[in-house]
Amino acid sequence: MGIKFDILAKDGQARAGVIETDHGEVHTPTMTVNFTPALLRSGLSPNQLPALGVEMILVNTLHTMMESKQQAPDIHQLLNWSGPIFADSGGFQMVSLAKKMRVEKDGIKFNWDGIAHKITPAQVVEWQKKMGVDIIMPLDRVWHLRVKNPLAYFLSVLTTEKWFNESAEISPNIFYILQGGLNKLARILSLKYANQHLNTGVAGIAIGGLAFGEARPKMYRMIEFCTQRLPENKPRHLLGVGEPVDLLESIERGIDTFDCVSYTREARHGRLLTKHGYLRLKRSEYINDNSVIEADCDCPTCLAGISRANLRTGMKSIDSDIRQQTLINLMLHNIRFTLRLMEYAREAIQVGKFQEFKQEFLISFRAQ
Repeated sequence: MGIKFDILAKDGQARAGVIETDHGEVHTPTMTVNFTPALLRSGLSPNQLPALGVEMILVNTLHTMMESKQQAPDIHQLLNWSGPIFADSGGFQMVSLAKKMRVEKDGIKFNWDGIAHKITPAQVVEWQKKMGVDIIMPLDRVWHLRVKNPLAYFLSVLTTEKWFNESAEISPNIFYILQGGLNKLARILSLKYANQHLNTGVAGIAIGGLAFGEARPKMYRMIEFCTQRLPENKPRHLLGVGEPVDLLESIERGIDTFDCVSYTREARHGRLLTKHGYLRLKRSEYINDNSVIEADCDCPTCLAGISRANLRTGMKSIDSDIRQQTLINLMLHNIRFTLRLMEYAREAIQVGKFQEFKQEFLISFRAQ
């Protein structure tokens, strides 16, 4: 079927919509859960996610293929997940694993477990198609924002465009990835390419090259710079952003979907999301605290009445099973908090009160 996107309501630039895929609908704005290797090892199961409001999960193409010995698995069967699956391209690993990778004109060379590999743009998209991924991200060229040479950002745009053209015909479910960092001229060039492809039927757009530690106002300005120059009728994804404040600010600027590891990673370190900001469970003040993480939370952990004190003890347990279950309980809370935030945002957009909702949430969340 491919991908279909409908906007159901707008409030300013904020949109509430639905993405239809071969494996079901995704109501936007929303957040994926990133099934990284660390998350898979944690014991969290995809079948726990629908009850939390999760409609779409993300897998990393590079990790999945390397761990499957480059034999494309049926990703829905592998993860026991029947809903939509989104895959990132592996492009971010050019930054996070930079010392192990070498970018060439026709792809990337890298070492994995001591073995030399090379991947091409076409292979990345072919892998995702064979895996049965619903939303496909092409291989893109990412530069860290600490790089000051503006030519680097133009190179990222030109390389991303070249690689896209080498893989675009493989699947109709492919998104185009905008690059260019904080350089407006590079972004304009990337937007020019993107709009050409979007006009010829590309499924959607992803904004990459942000969330590398830049000041938040700079990131927000660049998001708005991009969304104001994109067509209305295509879904817009923001790569690598997941902090609650950033989610709402980005939704206000016209972003539909997000992916990030922050809220599950933070949970595994005892940093829990509440409407009044982060609760840091490792602090001694929670040793004898018998209250749940958040009184009005409907996540499985809070509904079960598990106290902050018990969760704190479980994190430090020498029993690996107790510790693992505790970390799962913490992740269930952070996932549900984030998905509930997305549900509230959708409802606010639909009744034309997104600004009021955002301001009320930010005042509460920052009151620490």
